[in-house]
Amino acid sequence: MGKSRLVKHCYKLSEICDNYYLFYVDLLHTSSLRDFAFAFGRCVFDTLQSKGEKFARQFLATVQSMTVTMSIDPLSMMPQFGLSLNPNAQLEYTFESIFRYLENADKPCIVCFDEFQQINKYAEKNVEALLRSYIQHMGNAHFIFSGSERHMLEEMFNSSAHPFYNSASHMNLEAIPQDKYVEFVCNCFEQYSKHIDADLARLIYQIAESNTYAMQRISHKLFELVNENGTADRQLLTQAVHNIIEEDTPRFARLLSHVPERQQSLLFAVAKEGRVQKIMSGPFLKKYHLMSSSAVQNAIKHLLDLDLVTQDEKKQYVVYDIFLRMYLNKISEG
Repeated sequence: MGKSRLVKHCYKLSEICDNYYLFYVDLLHTSSLRDFAFAFGRCVFDTLQSKGEKFARQFLATVQSMTVTMSIDPLSMMPQFGLSLNPNAQLEYTFESIFRYLENADKPCIVCFDEFQQINKYAEKNVEALLRSYIQHMGNAHFIFSGSERHMLEEMFNSSAHPFYNSASHMNLEAIPQDKYVEFVCNCFEQYSKHIDADLARLIYQIAESNTYAMQRISHKLFELVNENGTADRQLLTQAVHNIIEEDTPRFARLLSHVPERQQSLLFAVAKEGRVQKIMSGPFLKKYHLMSSSAVQNAIKHLLDLDLVTQDEKKQYVVYDIFLRMYLNKISEG
């Protein structure tokens, strides 16, 4: 729904950026506690380095497990500077040092951990407890925990079995109202001497199911197909959606190649149904020739963990990526 862009937009507001140190840590591609420590430390260092050498030196003096490295670019033969985490670094001490630096900063800090649910996929145990032990004592830093795997985040913050239980306020992003988005799309086309009528923009909103990413991608692809002073129509919209599916087909095919057959069968069934409330009910199993309810229960757990399927606010199962859903329905129909 555009959560990451929303955070970054707020970071640019003068009342925020003038009064806080702002850090945005993307955890999506981290796979271990060490990756987390390095991503966190590098984000803080890079942000402070942009504010002056003094801040960077202070950070390195506090977080002694991280050091600046130098290498030579083989093409330009110019020196390149980077940051490294010492191979023998004690990770708990590294985290403690980073949090201590933030706590002693001369301005309050805001730290966004994006895709925070990723920490539950690390091999190390008790990562939540480790982070909670530091964060709960912070007075000079505020934290945003953001993620796209809703069921995992809800479990982390709503279950009394987890260290972060009841430790944060919850904010679900609602869809941008249709009339606002339609106005925005129409204005974007007009700005570049292209035209789209409000009804067609509303159709894009409906196809995208109010999803910000899908709405923007379809609109942008349609915009490319419209000539200067030309007008978008349904035929071009159909072509735009087709082009997106064609672009994504290699990625989707690779993705499916790593999904076992039983999980694939369930994934196709959920995509075909659109939204499923009673996924283990007899009629649903029979309609899509699925295995037993226990097999479906096991398969849906894996699909949720892979973020191929999610649950909406009504606890209905849905293939969240609208373009993946279109692709699945396309190939299932032959």
